[in-house]
Amino acid sequence: MIFNPAAGGGNSVATWHIVKDELNRRGVDFRVRTSKHPGHTVELAHQIAKFNDRDDTVLLVIGGDGTLNQAVTGIREAGNTTMPVAYVPAGSGNDFARANRISKDPLTVLDAILDTQAPVRVDIGEFHERTRDQHGYFVNNVGVGFDAAVVDAANQSRLKGFLNRVHLGTLAYILSIFGVLFNRHAFEARVHVGDEHDIIPNAYICTTTNHPYFGGGFPIMPGASVIDGQLDLIVVEERHWWIFIFLCAQILLRKKLDFEGIHHYRAAKLYVETSSLEFGQMDGEELGTRPFELEFNVTDQLFWMGDLNPQ
Repeated sequence: MIFNPAAGGGNSVATWHIVKDELNRRGVDFRVRTSKHPGHTVELAHQIAKFNDRDDTVLLVIGGDGTLNQAVTGIREAGNTTMPVAYVPAGSGNDFARANRISKDPLTVLDAILDTQAPVRVDIGEFHERTRDQHGYFVNNVGVGFDAAVVDAANQSRLKGFLNRVHLGTLAYILSIFGVLFNRHAFEARVHVGDEHDIIPNAYICTTTNHPYFGGGFPIMPGASVIDGQLDLIVVEERHWWIFIFLCAQILLRKKLDFEGIHHYRAAKLYVETSSLEFGQMDGEELGTRPFELEFNVTDQLFWMGDLNPQ
């Protein structure tokens, strides 16, 4: 088990105690590793996956989307393709849990995990960023532009810790949307998908996603699926602020974004390039600012989810 006490503004600690007490009550054999600093979960998962000598080991992750991302990354970097991951969500956004219909209740999730008989394969994304020769994996999405600026603003917000403590973490993203809305400018995005080559001169949102949700439950791409072997890319052109508010309302109402100025691509391999300095984010974690050259492809990961399998 890998536990991140910093996830969800510290709310994960209560989740951890619930899971630990229940496992002890049931007499389940487990060992715990605590993530102590940024990037530590990658190291821990790498060590566990590299040196595990039991065929029946499951890596249980307690934390947010970023913790899950790092655990999967560590396993993949260790070259282990057989160790499944179980997940008890305890973060701010928990978008991966939404996409896979994983309950918010720790005991409900734990019951399903302990009743599971075999792992399932779930899509995840893989990317290579050429500008800094950076390689990685994502369970939710990678965004450039507006959504990444929102993530940056939300993570820097003094209110986020308080909102997490009162279980209103999604509100931090909503408040950040309005803070960023009037301070962002369009940028040029180049998209290559198969034989299709598009230049979008006034892109505002440019997000490659593994499932419908972003930023605490916003269904930015309702048709996306974690089991179709595809990634979805949405590029939204800059429009008047009132049109953007309308689009946000459509997202909240789970309506399909089928309007002029919205470009949608679906494929197993995608390429996105920006020429200007833009914010970037991966699974809610900041990638900094840079011109991006991103190659994406879909792969899969074994998850131990029982009856909570994605539909």
